[in-house]
Amino acid sequence: MILYLDRREVPDVEELPADVLRWCIRKAEIANGRYGRLMRYYRGDHDIFHRVGEPDEVRVAVNYAKYVVDIALGYYLGQDVKYDANPRAWREGGDALTAAPRVDLTPLLSCYDRQHISRVDREIGRTMGIMGDCLELCYASNDADPKPKSAPVDPRNGILVCDSSVEHNKLFALIWDRQETPSGERYYAVTCYTDRTRRDYRSGDLETALFHPVGPAVDHYFGSVPVIAYENDAQRQGDFEQILSLIDAYDGLMSSRLTDKKKFVDALLVFFGMTLAPGEEEKLLRERFIDGAPLDARAEYIQKTFDEAGVQVLAEALVGEMHKMTLTVDLSDERFSGNASGQALKLKLLAMDQLARNKMGQMEQGLKERFALYNHWLTVKGEMRPVSAEDVDVVFTLNLPINESERVQLVTSLKGIVDDQTLLGQLWFIKDPAEAVRNLRLQEQEQGTAAEGCDHRTETDRAEETNDPGQKEDR
Repeated sequence: MILYLDRREVPDVEELPADVLRWCIRKAEIANGRYGRLMRYYRGDHDIFHRVGEPDEVRVAVNYAKYVVDIALGYYLGQDVKYDANPRAWREGGDALTAAPRVDLTPLLSCYDRQHISRVDREIGRTMGIMGDCLELCYASNDADPKPKSAPVDPRNGILVCDSSVEHNKLFALIWDRQETPSGERYYAVTCYTDRTRRDYRSGDLETALFHPVGPAVDHYFGSVPVIAYENDAQRQGDFEQILSLIDAYDGLMSSRLTDKKKFVDALLVFFGMTLAPGEEEKLLRERFIDGAPLDARAEYIQKTFDEAGVQVLAEALVGEMHKMTLTVDLSDERFSGNASGQALKLKLLAMDQLARNKMGQMEQGLKERFALYNHWLTVKGEMRPVSAEDVDVVFTLNLPINESERVQLVTSLKGIVDDQTLLGQLWFIKDPAEAVRNLRLQEQEQGTAAEGCDHRTETDRAEETNDPGQKEDR
């Protein structure tokens, strides 16, 4: 979670007052009630399973919470995020343009590839969609040759504290948890991150507010607080938080529907004009047959009548409202695709496209913060030159079915108009456009060298083929 605190309350972030630590954790414990409910719904543990009802009531939950989060996540993070460091050109005297030196991101991207950063991105995106925000911790690995790494932090166990200014600059961050010793003693374990150091604290309870440092402060070399906050939207709401009441209504409707079906099967059998002798109930249940009934006797089931068509209309209305409020599409709807043209499908995906682009805008800011932290760490270690995050483009690719031949034709038709790296980035099977451009240049050089090596003609032969009088006279 994210908290805001007056900078004057913490004049020295390296020596945090115990009251500040206690205030932060208490705020987090209050917020965890909301976070826990949202995570519970995503996992399918809905309120309908906890309500008091009839003993024979059927209770089911249709997990639209998970559907909404996963469909949006796959739409904008189904393909890995790419990082483009095209050199920027600048004007230098007159109208001449001079290309800036190419930025080498190889050391940083190697750190990304080594830890499969795309999995971290998806976990961050999933947590954002569920609880409205997520934190990421950057740290140094424990390898013999340490490298920067990232780990998603559940907002129930992470606190980023910013100042109360309009820019909300970072003050410090806390990673905390309630732990228990083998003897049963419970305590709070807290790790505090500032812009320079990391320090561990421990407290038996929040009432005494006694947080004892555990070990000395350790430098982390990231140049800033190594905790990044990702917000799902400006209100920090989860993807399905607005439709919790609709989900409860749909669960109740489906449960009542199945309960009615069960009662219909278990309907009472009533006899008119006759009675069953002792023991005939078991015989009737076993043989499904009655012998010797009076001519004027009859038997009927007492059934509850209900309007199945009306219930289905109500269920479809609830589903439609859930998709409308979450800006997601119902891919199971037969009317979604049909024979619609590509342009018509784009219009149907317009709302979801707006949702995805809002998420990408929110996440891009956090990814650039991560880039800056990694770059500072690698620069301090002498493994990379300083690179401004503004010189790097974070490229998201919407995960949509594509017409492969049409995409290739588009790239081919734009050759000579758009640079090669941008064009190659449009091809779905190329993960690193910059590397693809380098390989293409190397291939062209090798082919050129091979062609020159295969040309064994003499200068006289080439002059005769070109019919150049000048070359003939020189000969």
